[in-house]
Amino acid sequence: MASLSMALCVLCAVTVALLLVHGHLDGDGHDLRLLALGKGMQAAGWLGFGLATAASDVMPPYRFLLLVGLGFEALAIVRVRTGWPTKLWPLLAGVVALHALLAVAVADRAFEVQTFVQTLAAAMLFLPGGVLLLTARGVTSRRLHGVAGGTYLIVAAFTLVRGGYLLARHEGADMPAVPHMEMIGLLLLQALAFIGCVWFVVVVRERYEAHIQRLATTDALTGLRNRRHFLSAAEPALALAARKGTPVGVLIFDVDHFKRVNDTHGHSVGDAVLRCIGEVLPTLVRGYDAACRYGGEEFAALLPDADEAVTDLVGERIRQGLEQAGRQAAEEGRAVVFTVSVGGSCRVPAGPQDMDALLGEADAALYEAKRGGRNVYRRHGT
Repeated sequence: MASLSMALCVLCAVTVALLLVHGHLDGDGHDLRLLALGKGMQAAGWLGFGLATAASDVMPPYRFLLLVGLGFEALAIVRVRTGWPTKLWPLLAGVVALHALLAVAVADRAFEVQTFVQTLAAAMLFLPGGVLLLTARGVTSRRLHGVAGGTYLIVAAFTLVRGGYLLARHEGADMPAVPHMEMIGLLLLQALAFIGCVWFVVVVRERYEAHIQRLATTDALTGLRNRRHFLSAAEPALALAARKGTPVGVLIFDVDHFKRVNDTHGHSVGDAVLRCIGEVLPTLVRGYDAACRYGGEEFAALLPDADEAVTDLVGERIRQGLEQAGRQAAEEGRAVVFTVSVGGSCRVPAGPQDMDALLGEADAALYEAKRGGRNVYRRHGT
């Protein structure tokens, strides 16, 4: 038993080192540091178990460190899966205080009673993480989530059975001895320590890569897709439209007199206008349309399977919707009143290479809208 406990101590210590290095490399180490803190406490707890001559000789501080470490590990899993809690320190202090009270409450009781209470607490810590991982949906590493969640639940069930078994024998129940129960429990915990760490590192890495992908494809100010992503998404849409012989619509619009807004009210107000457009624009196009901040105060939208009537409808809806959003933002003190002029183009493309031509036609229509008095919609060829 001592050798298995020391092996768990070493495994937790190595896990701490790996987590800290990984967190340092990817720059997103806050949650990893929380798990590393929990694993470090568990390493200290297992060291106490390994140095003890018998299970009943393990000092309460080592048991306390082990339970608090498990609590931090469970909290780290919940945080990665749900984003909750946003503020960690109050909850961490609560975990420490709860286990401290638990340790004091059973300090003078028999070893079997202490074990039952502590295994019950440990099982309660394993359960939330296990359920969250096993029921996860829409994740990339679905199989790894299932393996990790199942392991947490198996360990939780085993700790409950072990604690209840020891308590029942202590109370005089006529139950047969179960050989190697302690060894089985330690082996399960070793498996959990390894699988849990692998899951955590993989998921945090996936989250970090998704964050990098968002930075590469999203405009930071408005939250809309950027020009590069918009043009990349347009290529397959135009290729499909060319094969099917269906028209697509392209819209370009910008804020009327935007330079005047910046010069009169300052760039912070101009940024507020652009953020307002970023909030409202997704609600004005269809769910499968692509909209982006094309550059500066200019925005664009691609409308697959849109004939002239649909293109005109969406273009006018954008103009009216943003005019209304400008008035509402001014009333709420978030921005100033603004309007947009919209230019559109619609036809069956010859292929992805037609995107520049469609954008050029929409841009020409936009300038017609500007010359027509602004705050209007025009489509190329009308």
